[in-house]
Amino acid sequence: MRWNATSRTENYRAKVRKDVGNILPLSMVMIFLILLSALGIGVVVMEGSQRAVETDQSVSAYYMSDSGIEKQLYEIRKNNQTLAYVNALDGTYINGGTWESTGDLEPTTSKQIQVVTTSSFAVLDIFDPDNLTTSLGIDNMRLTWQKDPSCTNPSARMEVGYAYWEIVAGVPQFPSDNQFVVLPKNDAYSMNVPLDPNKFYRIRLRTYDCAAINVNAAFTGSGAPVPYPGDITLSAEGTFGKTTQKIAATMPKLDILSGVFSYVIFSECTLLKGTGSITCP
Repeated sequence: MRWNATSRTENYRAKVRKDVGNILPLSMVMIFLILLSALGIGVVVMEGSQRAVETDQSVSAYYMSDSGIEKQLYEIRKNNQTLAYVNALDGTYINGGTWESTGDLEPTTSKQIQVVTTSSFAVLDIFDPDNLTTSLGIDNMRLTWQKDPSCTNPSARMEVGYAYWEIVAGVPQFPSDNQFVVLPKNDAYSMNVPLDPNKFYRIRLRTYDCAAINVNAAFTGSGAPVPYPGDITLSAEGTFGKTTQKIAATMPKLDILSGVFSYVIFSECTLLKGTGSITCP
């Protein structure tokens, strides 16, 4: 029996070529999967980095707008500036962040009071302290409220009292002592209070029987809504990078107790109230 060496060699070479042909597609598939995985990881990393940058810019923009609110509040409370003045303010910082006031775009058209009790008062100022010579044209106040559900009395009557003053020759007169009291006898818990559009008012609310919650006062002039003048809305829009944040704060325009307790007097002498004599060590 004779072996054909040539045939064996050719068969071996064919087998090698066949094995090589099987490995090449597998290698290509593996390389493609590795590249695809690397691409996916890269996309996730890039998106995470982008979100981190946006979060950082968002926080910075928030503090830009917060600094704007603080600046406006400082000018209102400490420098006695007008609302028109603070609505024109803006600011730029060394890190490239900016803020601008947007308070003039958000006037408050009503006044919300969470609760009015039988033992305390809520005060509504129907005048503009920045302009005490021009009337606001408010001729009606629409008042609505709800009875405190924890109260066992059947109703929550509302007392509305007010004092007013007029402008004579451009000069505000002393407020009147007039009080106008409205006590609704039904359970509708709403009323219209007619006002003189040429006068300025300070309105006082108090309830009988039960506390009132969710008290809302809306104002109109000639049938059209009028912004409530007793509150101011300070609003600032901060920008840092590609992110913008906005903060708005509503508060009474007149800080009634401002400065009353801003100092303390120390004395070694006795305190005296009424008649008598002061003794000191």
